[in-house]
Parts: sequence; C-alpha cells; structure tokens
Amino acid sequence: MWTPKINGLPGEYRAGYYYSNAKATDAYKDANGQPAALTGEAYRSSSSKHGMWLGVQQQLTTRASDQSRGLSVFANATMHDKKTNAVDNYVQAGVVYKGVFDARPKDDIGFAMARVHVNPAYRKNAQATNQARAIYDFDNPDYLPPQDTEYSAELYYGIHVTNWLTVRPNLQYIRHPGGVSQLDDALIGGLKIQSAF
Repeated sequence: MWTPKINGLPGEYRAGYYYSNAKATDAYKDANGQPAALTGEAYRSSSSKHGMWLGVQQQLTTRASDQSRGLSVFANATMHDKKTNAVDNYVQAGVVYKGVFDARPKDDIGFAMARVHVNPAYRKNAQATNQARAIYDFDNPDYLPPQDTEYSAELYYGIHVTNWLTVRPNLQYIRHPGGVSQLDDALIGGLKIQSAF
C-alpha cells in the first residue's frame, strides 16, 4: 500500500497479485480442448489460478475547519483467471463527500458506478449446455441464461447517528442483472445499518 499526500490531502493506493496452486476446474473445455457440455466428458482440471487487483482512494478537497471533510474519489479493479473464473474482471469508481452540511459534519453522501464482466468461456459453456439439452426457450426453468455484463449505479446518504451507529439509505439501479440482457433492469432501495463497539 502506498499512502502519499497530494496537496496535503491523504490517499491510499493498493495493488496486488494472487496465485493459487489449488486445482481449479476449467470454465468451458474438457481434457481434449472441446466444449465439455457437448462432449459429456469431465471439465479439464487446471493446476493453478491467478489474478490481480488495483485500488485507489484520494481526498481532493477539504474544509479549513475540519480536514476530514471534503470530496474524495475512489476506484477499484480486479482481473481474474479466464480459464477458471466465472467473472474475469470487475471495475468500480465513485465519489464520496463527507460533511456536506455544516450541521451534519460527519454525514457522508456517495455515488458509485460498477461494471461486472462475465468470462466469455463461462458464457460459451452456458450456450453449449443449452445446445446439449436442446433447450432454447428463456422461460424454460432448465434454460441456462448466457451471462455477459452487468452495470450498476448506487447513490447513498450516510447518517452519522452516534459514534457507534451509522444508517445509510441507498438507491441502486442495475442494468442487465446478473449479466443477463433478457432480464428487466432493476431499481432497488436499501438500508444499511453499521455499528461499531
């Protein structure tokens, strides 16, 4: 983790890589490199999997009366092994403003957008599975919907009730839920209660 100060304001920058030598199952192919869902053979085994992540959080503005107040930006990205993972990459970015109102200096408001991309091999496997079963009707309960990309946006307001309790009502909009384009977009209201003792 790198924690520089830009114009005297704090930031955190993270990067990481993981490698696992635990056995993992291929998302699409059998031992002969053919679609396992069509051949009926077992999915081939991989001796490892890997991935990496990046994370950035940086405060951009402050209030003279309280340096913890102000606008911050953040972004996160993860990339995963395309042979074995259902999701091959994820990207998120957003902004948070702490202390918008002088009367509520510890409240915060935030907005973020995210994109989840499903591994193309995982999508091909769903298509091959449907082909093997001769099921092409989305409304059939045995149909396996091919997944692609899900997009989401969230707006929240964090109410600092006490030093140990924060209440965060939020509103989320999800396009192509689960990466399935045939599904209707979703608008969801939520409430998060966070406590610390």
